[in-house]
Amino acid sequence: MSGQSLDLDQPDLLQAVRSGERAALGRVLELCLPSLRRIVSSRFKLSPQECDDILQEVQVAFLAAASRFRGQCTLHTYLVQIACRKCVDYLRRRRREAQYWQQVGPDQVAVDNDDALERLADRLAVEEVLRCLTPRERLLLELFYAQGKSYKEIAAEMGIAIGSVGAMKAEALLKLREAFSTPAEEVRDEPR
Repeated sequence: MSGQSLDLDQPDLLQAVRSGERAALGRVLELCLPSLRRIVSSRFKLSPQECDDILQEVQVAFLAAASRFRGQCTLHTYLVQIACRKCVDYLRRRRREAQYWQQVGPDQVAVDNDDALERLADRLAVEEVLRCLTPRERLLLELFYAQGKSYKEIAAEMGIAIGSVGAMKAEALLKLREAFSTPAEEVRDEPR
């Protein structure tokens, strides 16, 4: 996504997306759909036909919601959030239908409850949102939160001034807060 993310981060492209310009929307989808297909296919264990159906729903939802994109995360992250929600909705529908017909086939995704689907979608969203941080910011947060290191230890390990640790941590947390506040729910369909 590195070369593509540069294209997606261009201010004129972001403005064109918010304005609903078809060419810009098409360019974003062109760049993101291969990655979204891999995520939907591998993480949610969907067949190629199911992936096609989900990605069609993602495209429709994105076209409808693009004007509400606030830029608090990358366009790719926004589309991943939409795709995850569409997958969760699809798997819930599929499970309800299977329960109704009492036909659970061997290729049925084994999902015990809605909470498991939500956790999967949330985990994927967290993974994607973490990509909005620089590698140094991710390292700092890992050292502080996962490894429990002090500011002094982090400064020594990263080769930065101790005063920079707090500022860098605050900046990283602000980025995460903004990215998580991008409501994927805005593009969710009404319950069926």
